[in-house]
Amino acid sequence: MIRYSHRFLFPVASIFMAALCSCIYEDAPPCDLDEVDIFIENDWEYARGAAPEGMAYMFFRKDVGTPWRFDFPGIDAGKVSLPPGEYGFVMFNDDTSDIVFKNMAGGMPFVTTSSEKINFDDHDIEVFETPDMMWSASVREVCVGSEGVEYSSGDTVAGGKGSYLLKTMPRQITPEYIVKVLHVDNLQGVAAMKGLISGMADGINLYEGISSENAAKVCFSPHIAPDSTVVAGFNTFGLPFHRKISNELRLYFLLSDSRLVCHTFDVTDRVVSSQDPMHVEIVIDSIYLPFAPPPSTPGAFDPTVAGWTTVIVNLGT
Repeated sequence: MIRYSHRFLFPVASIFMAALCSCIYEDAPPCDLDEVDIFIENDWEYARGAAPEGMAYMFFRKDVGTPWRFDFPGIDAGKVSLPPGEYGFVMFNDDTSDIVFKNMAGGMPFVTTSSEKINFDDHDIEVFETPDMMWSASVREVCVGSEGVEYSSGDTVAGGKGSYLLKTMPRQITPEYIVKVLHVDNLQGVAAMKGLISGMADGINLYEGISSENAAKVCFSPHIAPDSTVVAGFNTFGLPFHRKISNELRLYFLLSDSRLVCHTFDVTDRVVSSQDPMHVEIVIDSIYLPFAPPPSTPGAFDPTVAGWTTVIVNLGT
């Protein structure tokens, strides 16, 4: 279940916004304009290193089934034209090939990734792909009228009569995870690797900017770095909203002689105690693998086979 809520502006703001948007009400005089030009201005203070190829800007009106969408290249927006009315607003980078969009109530977007059932050691489990890096911002209530635009900005109201500027402050919403494994014995015999981390959210409600309550297992692909460490870098949707779930890290190794080894680590403390929830680093000190000769050619990793040798390691804090 995805939890979401709707919050409204305080009464003084609502009165002003009603006057500004009066042309959408039945007893109001007819509007002079079919559409109103407003300008979107992005402030990247909370994501200074962001470099999306482009951003999508979506306006949702309760009485219209299809949202208005505008796309601009790079990090800057510009002028858009909308019929007068009250809207919900969501923006996100549009260079996301691995993101799957689903509609929530009112057409608001919920983002997730593709999943599939995979057999690991005679057990079918559902695993999700890692998401792309995403930046996003939302405004719960934007009022566009012939006299200007007004919207909520934190606990204050921005815009107003004579103002046609909508300012946004996008943030990173898909945390980066780095996994490093030091001192791997007999690494020369590894033909292929896969990784799996559990206890991640399966998506994000873009309108509320919060992760799903549903827990998911996310699959990623480690590689051998030049210094002979095993490393992986990937994005997730973060931890499930308002749920305490353990995080288990599994590393699967296919050896050159077709043996399969899985090392399992409880990394819950590492995840929840990270100083920056958007940048989580998990370091494993050592792993022992059975000896196998170097593979003649890189092998394909087939997770459908059985016969894993499983090693469970509980990490301390």
